[in-house]
Amino acid sequence: MNENLAVGWFPSEAPANPVEEGCGFVVHAAEGENGELWARVGKQCLSAFRRLKNLHVYYVVALREQGAVYYAAADQRAHGLAAFPMMRPIAIDPFNKDEKLFAGVHQSALGQIGFRVDTRVQAVHVGRLPEFSTRFSTAHAADALAEGLPAQTAAIGGRWRFLQDAGDDLSVVDPGCPSGLIHGLLEISAVSDVCGLVWRFRDKDNFWLLKLSTLGCTLVSRQSGKETTIATNTGHALRECSTHSVQILDWDGQVSCFLDGARLFDLPAEAGSAEDATGVGAWTSADSEPRWHNFEAHPCEVPIPLMAPLEASWNQLGASLSYADDFTGTAGELDRRTTELGRGQWARTLGTGVIDVDGLGSARVRASVDRPNPGRTFYSLPWDLPGFSDLEVTIEPPGERRGQDQRSRAGLLFWQDSDNYVCVTTWLDDVYQGASISVFIKRLGFEELYDAVWTNVADKVVWGKCFRMRAAFDGNRFAILIDDELVMQRSLTDIYPDDAALQILRVGLAVNWEWGDDTGSVFTSFKARR
Repeated sequence: MNENLAVGWFPSEAPANPVEEGCGFVVHAAEGENGELWARVGKQCLSAFRRLKNLHVYYVVALREQGAVYYAAADQRAHGLAAFPMMRPIAIDPFNKDEKLFAGVHQSALGQIGFRVDTRVQAVHVGRLPEFSTRFSTAHAADALAEGLPAQTAAIGGRWRFLQDAGDDLSVVDPGCPSGLIHGLLEISAVSDVCGLVWRFRDKDNFWLLKLSTLGCTLVSRQSGKETTIATNTGHALRECSTHSVQILDWDGQVSCFLDGARLFDLPAEAGSAEDATGVGAWTSADSEPRWHNFEAHPCEVPIPLMAPLEASWNQLGASLSYADDFTGTAGELDRRTTELGRGQWARTLGTGVIDVDGLGSARVRASVDRPNPGRTFYSLPWDLPGFSDLEVTIEPPGERRGQDQRSRAGLLFWQDSDNYVCVTTWLDDVYQGASISVFIKRLGFEELYDAVWTNVADKVVWGKCFRMRAAFDGNRFAILIDDELVMQRSLTDIYPDDAALQILRVGLAVNWEWGDDTGSVFTSFKARR
């Protein structure tokens, strides 16, 4: 089952399939890209973005008289998500007419090939909010367009500007800052009508346009008067005598376009031009008479409305260096080497594998495709702050490309003793598209392989390319970042609810076994902070 979580409003207390009912978010498994965030729009789910990670996420589903508006955030800025206390507008459903709805959080199994972990729900708030009592809630530009066309002044955002360009008409309002979600309802009066939504508008020679007709849809960028077609879709088109939902997501340089909740283009368009332009509105070709209704544009981020205080999330990183080692100087085995900062002495703490220092800035796992590392191997340093450690290392996986049978299982270690430790390691292998960051846990002398938790990180970890892994851990809660992007948050008590916190007495480097062994990963620039 690929849909593992649904959050929102549903027409019954226990819907048979929450993916197909109500107004809600759905988390869909996206294989190597980890997660895909969907939002119900009409009779289907709008795919807002892929690469949703295993993070602490805030979901807000605000009902309207008809339909709903969706928002989401993370503790800190992450792929596709704003950072609390701000939230990102994700989608608008203008269609749902259910008269009776129940707030709900519904979970199916989350796991794979025997691995399993439960979603943790910190709080559920249900209530009426002043911010959402108005027709267009958090929009910074909006107009009901009762007559199907803009009048002089928009309901929100100021005066409409009307421009002509080679016979085509532009109607633009400027809210003063870029828009992250633009939505409108559209009806056409003739099969020949061609129209669209405009955003990133600076002037009539510089803007972005989603052009729609009965023949299909086209994404266009105009720069300095020159028009460039970014993408086309002939599989989705306007229909006479139908009301269409048209929406655009513009976030972090990525543009996604939707018609009635269906994504129009296979991949989000890279949108580097005119990112700071702030005009939004409608475009109509010559001799076309479309009717727009309920046009609205929302900022990229808006404040999260709080009905009750939320428990402060754990979001701690180390501020001062205790150890640093760039692996320069004397070449030889890592065991008994002294760190360049902190004067800590490395010791092989577990296993029979070897990490060699070349003295030129690298520490390499002594392994190859023919002779992989012989199982789990740890090298560590003494640590005198049992309740917190923040580790970082740069890792270069072996090999150059898929198909060479090269594997990386390298990462970081938090150690109490031989019966209690946590290792955070990468998993990169030919047998699966993408890569993952895995957390393996041994507590009280017991380790269940299928209690390991992980997040898929797509192409953030690839052969022959260095990446920075960082893991902060307080003995229970941990946060993992790859190249400064937050990719996983969890607690050991999510897995073992009754266990006391692990005491961190040593920290260091880990080379793990995870369905295969490492074939020669390289470590550079290790840091330990407190």
